[in-house]
Amino acid sequence: MESWSAHHLNKKALETLSNDEVKDLTFYARNLISKNTPVIFTLKHLSEIMEKRYTFLRSTVERKREHSNYKMFSISKRSGGRRFIHAVSNQLQPVQQWINTEILQKQKPHNASFAFHANGGIKKCAAMHCGARWILKFDISNFFYCINETDVYQFFVSLGYRPLLAFELARICTTLRLPIQHQKYIRSRNSSRLEYKFYYQPEGCRGVLPQGAPTSPMLSNLIATKLDEQLTQYALENGFTYTRYADDLAFSAIDLPEKKSIGKIQFEITGIMKAQGFKENEKKTSVAGPGSKKMILGLLVDGEQPRLSKQMYKKLDRYLYAIEKFGLDSVATHEKFDSTFGFYNHLCGYISFVKSVDAPRGEEFEKRMNNITPPWTSHP
Repeated sequence: MESWSAHHLNKKALETLSNDEVKDLTFYARNLISKNTPVIFTLKHLSEIMEKRYTFLRSTVERKREHSNYKMFSISKRSGGRRFIHAVSNQLQPVQQWINTEILQKQKPHNASFAFHANGGIKKCAAMHCGARWILKFDISNFFYCINETDVYQFFVSLGYRPLLAFELARICTTLRLPIQHQKYIRSRNSSRLEYKFYYQPEGCRGVLPQGAPTSPMLSNLIATKLDEQLTQYALENGFTYTRYADDLAFSAIDLPEKKSIGKIQFEITGIMKAQGFKENEKKTSVAGPGSKKMILGLLVDGEQPRLSKQMYKKLDRYLYAIEKFGLDSVATHEKFDSTFGFYNHLCGYISFVKSVDAPRGEEFEKRMNNITPPWTSHP
């Protein structure tokens, strides 16, 4: 974070500003510092902190660089369909990374939120539900796209940033560039709730969080705090434990509340989601009752601690054995991955997941993986 001194500000500002204006600036800066948030006065100031051209940031705010700031591509989802990724340009990525590191990561998410921050994690999240007899799981459809620049603007204002700068930061962290089938999200629920005074677009479009930007994960976490507050309150009133890991919501209990059917509970929970601007992905909603298999985020929670299933170990072992025998390319094709690169990255993520839950077994798999030549390594 850039070092800052009230004395330096006073001395420099008094050269061109009145005493009252200097007092306002000092109060503004001290308020940000009290929240462990970097002092940024203007977009020009941000450009100096980042050593970026002001014209670059200005044109980004004015939505004149959408196609050069983001390259879009899609990858197959293992559950079917495709996921669209925004690859951020080399110019914009450091700015977003700085915002994430210096502003977003210094904010505390809700206690029920376990993704995208150092104090969370899949294992910690799953552990909250160990020993439950009932588990209800919900998924938010297109989570990042449900959060638009109005939400981001209001978040930065809540930190103490002035409206114009909050608007500019929101524009830097969002995009209008979406695939055709998702264009509806840039005309989302907030389009008429708050009219911007700055660079207002008559068509009512609002940018959304790009999937792939460094700022999007933590912004989504922090902006979903209101949802977490309301669902935590609902859980307390009805005897549930509630957690959220990104777009995965889970409720667990020893017994269900009296005089409430499963359908009634689902209706009430999805009603809260909808009121906060989020939509349920009905295909992923599930209920596990007494006697049934209970999993949270890929981990079994039927014991005292979360654990991996035998099937997961066997699947990873099968992948590695096949690669050792037939080669990475052949197995990637056989398993219907889009590319060898995608399959290799999938395996690395898989092993990292195992290692986070079961370190000894994860390290065994990691040693075998290290003997596999990465697809980007040229062969002699």
